[in-house]
Amino acid sequence: MNNIIVLDGNSLTIQDLIKITRKGYKIQISDESKQRIIESRKIIEELISGNEAIYGVSTGFGKLANVLISSEEQSTLQENIIRSHSIGFGDFLPDEIVRGAMVIAINSYCKGSSGIRLSTVDLYIELVNNEVIPLVPSVGSLGASGDLAPLSYIASILMGEGKAKYNGKTYDGKELLNILGLKPVNPVAKEGLSLVNGTHVLSSYAAHTVYDALSIMKHSAISVALVLEAFHGNTDAFSPFIMENRAHKGQRDFAKTVLKLIKDSDIEKIKAPRVQDPYSIRCSPQVHGAILDTIRYAKDVVEIEINSVTDNPLISVSENHAFSGGNFHGEPISLVMDFLSIAMTELGTISERRVNQLLNTSLSNLPAFLTGNPGLNSGLMILQYADAALSSENKVLSSPATIDNTPVSADQEDHVSMGLTSSKKAYKIREIVLQMIAIEIFTACQALEFRGERDLSPVNKEIYDYIRKKIPPIADDRRYDDDVYWVIEQVKAGNLLKNIEKELLSISGE
Repeated sequence: MNNIIVLDGNSLTIQDLIKITRKGYKIQISDESKQRIIESRKIIEELISGNEAIYGVSTGFGKLANVLISSEEQSTLQENIIRSHSIGFGDFLPDEIVRGAMVIAINSYCKGSSGIRLSTVDLYIELVNNEVIPLVPSVGSLGASGDLAPLSYIASILMGEGKAKYNGKTYDGKELLNILGLKPVNPVAKEGLSLVNGTHVLSSYAAHTVYDALSIMKHSAISVALVLEAFHGNTDAFSPFIMENRAHKGQRDFAKTVLKLIKDSDIEKIKAPRVQDPYSIRCSPQVHGAILDTIRYAKDVVEIEINSVTDNPLISVSENHAFSGGNFHGEPISLVMDFLSIAMTELGTISERRVNQLLNTSLSNLPAFLTGNPGLNSGLMILQYADAALSSENKVLSSPATIDNTPVSADQEDHVSMGLTSSKKAYKIREIVLQMIAIEIFTACQALEFRGERDLSPVNKEIYDYIRKKIPPIADDRRYDDDVYWVIEQVKAGNLLKNIEKELLSISGE
C-alpha cells in the first residue's frame, strides 16, 4: 500500500496527485466510493425507465438540449458526443497533465454524482495504473462546459479509439486495449457526457503549477539569502519587530525563513554599509510574502476543485433526481490561475532586479558584471539580458485570460471561463520563473567570489559549496551557459533543498 493512493472523492491532495503523476504511484478507489458509484448508476437507470427528460441523456447537448432522444438512440448519443467533441489543435499536452486529469476525473466519480458505471471507472483506473497517456491536443477547451475537447480525446481511448502512448510507443486505442487485455467501453446513457464534461484538465495544470510554485518560493528564499550576503545587505528589514507590525502571514513566514538561512553569517555581526538597501532586497519579505499568500490561496482553491464533481447533470441518490447546473464552469480555477500568473511574474521581476543590483558596480561596489577584469571581460553582462527577456515573456503571459469571453453553441453557452488558457499560461510562467530564480542563485554565488574572506552562514555555505563542486568561479570570460542550465536542473529537481528543509518549514506551512 506504500505506493498506492486511495481515492474517495474527498481527500485528494495536490501532493498525492504529484506522487501519481511524477513518481509512478498507483491508484485505487475506496469501497465506499464503489458503493456510491453503483447507487448513482441505479438512479440513472430508474430515471431513464420513467421517460424523464434529462439533459445529455434523453436530450441533445448545448443548444440542442431541446431535442429529445429516443431510448433506442441514447447509447449512440453517448458515443457521438465523444467522437464529435474530439477536436483540438496545437502540441500535445504534457504527460503529467494528462495523467493528472485522468486521476482527477476518477476522483470526481468517487462521489457518486455522475451516474457512470463502476466497470467504466475500473477501466479508467487500469489505464492510469498502466501509465497510458492519451494524446490530447493542447488547444480546444474554453473551460466551460469544462474541458470538453481534451477529455473527449481521453475518453476515446476507453472506447478503443484515438491514440495513446504506452511504454514509449504510440498506439491506436483499440490496439492498445488489446495489448493490455482490456475491453473497450460501449458508453451507455449519461456515460459519454460524464467522461467529457469536467474541469479535470485545467485543474491538473493548476495543481502542478501550485506544487511547483511552492518549491520555487523556497528557492527564492535561498536566492534572497545569498544576495543578502553577496550585497552585504542590511538585515534590519527582516527583523521580527518589523514583521510584527504587519500581520500578513506570508510576509512574516518569508522573513523568518531568510533569517534562518543567514543565521551565524558575518552580516549579522558586521555593520551594513547602507542604512537602507534597494527595494528589491529590503522589501523582499513584503513582495515574496504576498506571492506566498497567493500561492497558498491558490492551493486551497485547487484542492477544493480536485475533490469536486464538475459534471452536469448531477445525480442525487437521496432525492432520486438529476439536477442540471453549472459545476463544469472553470471560473474558480481560471481566476486563481490568472492571479497566480501575476504573482509569479512579480517573483521573476523582483529577482531580475536583484541580479541587476549585483551586476551594477555603482550599486553593489562589486566589480562590474562580476568579472575580475571589466572591459576585456564582459562577465555576466549578457546573463541579465537573458533574465530581462524571460521577465518580458512572463509580462505578456500574465495578461488575464478570464476576462476574454467568447459565446459558443449558438449563445446557449454565452459565458465561458477560458480556464485552460489561464492554467496553461500559469504553468508556462512557473517554468520561466524557476529559470530566473536559478539565474539569481548562480549570479549570487559569482558575486560572493568578490566579498573576500568572510564567513557565510552554514546554510549558504552548503548551497555555495554544492554549486562550486560542479561549477568553478568565472575568472575570465568563458562559456557558462551549461553552468546556468545545470543550476536550473538542480532547482527543478529540488536538490538544493534536500538538507535544509527544516529551515524552510515556514514557507511549507509547517
